[in-house]
Amino acid sequence: MAIITNRVKTEMFIDEERYRTDRRPWFGRLPEQLTGDYSFAVMGDRCGMATAGVFERGLELVRDLKPEFVLFVGDLVEGYWRDAKDAREEWEYIDARIEATGLPFFQTVGNHDYGTQTMVDVWQERKGMEYYAFRTGDALFLVLNTEDPYEALSDGFIDLVKEATANVQREPERANEHLKAFYDKIVAGLPPEQLQGMGKVNLGISERQLAFFEKVIRDNADAAHTFISMHKPGWKAESPEFARLLQLLDGRPHTIFAGHFHSMEYKQENDRRLIQLGRTGAASHGNGKGDENLILWVTVRGGVPNFRVIHLDGTADVSAYPPQEHAHH
Repeated sequence: MAIITNRVKTEMFIDEERYRTDRRPWFGRLPEQLTGDYSFAVMGDRCGMATAGVFERGLELVRDLKPEFVLFVGDLVEGYWRDAKDAREEWEYIDARIEATGLPFFQTVGNHDYGTQTMVDVWQERKGMEYYAFRTGDALFLVLNTEDPYEALSDGFIDLVKEATANVQREPERANEHLKAFYDKIVAGLPPEQLQGMGKVNLGISERQLAFFEKVIRDNADAAHTFISMHKPGWKAESPEFARLLQLLDGRPHTIFAGHFHSMEYKQENDRRLIQLGRTGAASHGNGKGDENLILWVTVRGGVPNFRVIHLDGTADVSAYPPQEHAHH
């Protein structure tokens, strides 16, 4: 493991023995040590079955709000490609828009980003590594890969995903209808034993990855707060690896961010906060307030995080308010 720079400013932690590359899954550089109050944004899934322009509007908003940095919990691209050319085109589009914000932006692997061997190869070609950590001031950040190893899907299932994605992108106003048709086709094609496991969260965290984070946590025992970004919510999985991670974090205040389900949830257990991000562009999985497009705004004051939810569907450009005739009654 390599430690870059020194604790006086900021540190990046990477598994250099595994990843011998200068590619990085983040844009920009962290500010110098953040010792006072500061803010960062957390963005939810852009995909799957993204509504065009929503995530881009979220990027415009965070650019104007100017957080110190942005965390992203995974699924930036629709992915599941078998052809590397298609995967590269998707990444080139969204990476260019992220880089244009000028904000430090830290990516987390999602199942759409990493769901075929082609996607794995293109991620490593463009971004080098799929897990890492960093420290700024008194806060430690762990960015996990919950697709290590990734869950391979059948060609038939991937074809259904691609068909539904194309339908939603072509007719976003009928997204719920297309999603229902997608679900019905899945149900019709699965045997009963697989139907029972549809809601199960399959988490992949390799022994090597866990050993890396164990060392990072041990070497940063003095951190006032630890933030963890992971795509699939580990607390909803039957995962001995996630249970070990929680043991490593026991006794230290920490917050875990996840995505995957496109719906905002918050739970606090003593010094542990579990936050499942809502979507930032991906298809809705429900009709509640937590299912809207949103961004999480985190402000750290005196080492303690505070959270505010910004709903994108409630924001608008000022040009949406033209002059009108008004009369006092």
